[in-house]
Amino acid sequence: MSKRDTPPSSELVSAAQALDAELLRFEALAEQLKEAPLTSEKQLERASKTLKDLADLDDALRMRVGALVQAITGVRNRQQAQADAVNVRAQELQQRTEVFKDLLTRYGALGQSAADLNGRMQEFAALRQQATRTAEEDARLTEVFTSLQARMAEVADEAATLSTAAEEAKFADIGRQAESLRQQLLSARNKLGLLHQSLGK
Repeated sequence: MSKRDTPPSSELVSAAQALDAELLRFEALAEQLKEAPLTSEKQLERASKTLKDLADLDDALRMRVGALVQAITGVRNRQQAQADAVNVRAQELQQRTEVFKDLLTRYGALGQSAADLNGRMQEFAALRQQATRTAEEDARLTEVFTSLQARMAEVADEAATLSTAAEEAKFADIGRQAESLRQQLLSARNKLGLLHQSLGK
């Protein structure tokens, strides 16, 4: 990675590096002062200057420490803001999951209702295919037809309600599947009506 591609240092890293550099200078001067001979005027003057430099560096170190503490506080605040955002998103995820599970459960119940209707349609078809029927069997056929028509309309309405709920909740897949089931039910109901009409002919 070239220097041009190197990302800029963060405020925290910059503050820590600046503090570290000042600390190294302070330690070097402190060692220099401890080891400096004090046997001549020039050495005393040099040691006094080093001591003044150390005092100045001590002030600079306090400023660097303050800058680092401020940078740490900024990082902590950023982390807290991200944690709060993650928590909000986690709650949203939980809510969305619950909504999805509820929609899926309702769609599963619709599928079971459709399967039950299919069984009853087979019963109707079996009764209708009988070459000769007694009056009692004709009455049973009409009873099954009426019940089927009502139940198909009821389940189709349930599918429409589910489709609307899914679309409003922005779960388009379930919405489309529920609408497709509704269309299938209405189509089957229309065909059933035509079959029943043909009985009287």
